[in-house]
Amino acid sequence: MADTETKTINSVEIDVEKANRMLKRLIVKETANIKTKRYNDGEMAKQIKKIIEEEVVCY
Repeated sequence: MADTETKTINSVEIDVEKANRMLKRLIVKETANIKTKRYNDGEMAKQIKKIIEEEVVCY
């Protein structure tokens, strides 16, 4: 994993690739939810948390 690009922001090391991947997924999910109103705020927060957990654990 030495090939990954990282940035340090406020003393926190961030994997740029993971951050970009999460942002894309979150934006797509939020956009779809705005159009369909499928999830309320609480459910959407759970969906966002799930995406973050998947990214941290799986990759």
